[in-house]
Amino acid sequence: MIARSSLLVAIAALFAGYNQHHHSCAAFTPVPTLRGDVHNDNGIQQVRFGRATGARLDALNNSNNSASAKEIQESNQDEGILGSISPPYFLAYVLFLGYAFVRSSTEPEGVSMEVLQQFLADSLNPGGNELFVSIFNLLGLYFIPIACILLPGARHQRFPAAPFLLGSMFGGYGVLGPYVFTRKPDPNPVAKEDLGFFVRNVTENKLVNWLVFAAFCSAYVQTGFVEALVSHPTDLFEGFVELFKDTAIASASTVDFVILTLSAASFIPEDLERRQWSGNKSAAALSTLLLPGVGMALYCALRPSLDEQE
Repeated sequence: MIARSSLLVAIAALFAGYNQHHHSCAAFTPVPTLRGDVHNDNGIQQVRFGRATGARLDALNNSNNSASAKEIQESNQDEGILGSISPPYFLAYVLFLGYAFVRSSTEPEGVSMEVLQQFLADSLNPGGNELFVSIFNLLGLYFIPIACILLPGARHQRFPAAPFLLGSMFGGYGVLGPYVFTRKPDPNPVAKEDLGFFVRNVTENKLVNWLVFAAFCSAYVQTGFVEALVSHPTDLFEGFVELFKDTAIASASTVDFVILTLSAASFIPEDLERRQWSGNKSAAALSTLLLPGVGMALYCALRPSLDEQE
């Protein structure tokens, strides 16, 4: 388990590093110099800057942000779909689909369907392994914190985010992947007034964020995972490994959950840059891996709020 956790941290660091490489240049955008009149009275040079007010500085910042947004749009048009593909996310997508196909085509007929029917009868207590039951239920919630992170930077992307995010509630990374590997990182600061009604009042709402965090915690408890972890941890993990080997639905769902967890963590440095947070962004991203799902929901509740106005 320790080696496996180390591998997850390393992969997440790779994702985060790739994102930071693409948007770090935004920090070095040149600021135009304010020019004023220069006079020389009695050998003393005086510099008058005229109306170098805060309003003008704000206008300069806004123009830089608009220029960056325009660059993203022009880049999408110039590169085409193939040119805009992000290799780490695309590779994860291809490997996930390939793995799911191979597992489903090699398992005995009807095995995964039997497990799925148990979930349809009682999603929280289908009678299977508690760890897998937790993972399967959390997959249906993961689109919410991912939406909280991606939507503020979704205005100038190639495709609209909403269909992919909603579809991921049922199809996980199999549906979300095409949006993720074709999007451009957009760490430019954004104000709430520039966002849509849903983002402004729902995904950026701290009360909603805490309710989502409570839902993730509840999923671990209601499925019996916490009780099983305390009372018989060995049987819990051995049963999960056996289920992972025997059924495609368990193995594919677990791989899907891992990819979503790593992908969501990799978006955090970009999100924190957008919120102009000066702390260690990579450490914040990696900390969400300590408790998958719950860590991401907690991040959304604790992250800095966007400014109301630019």
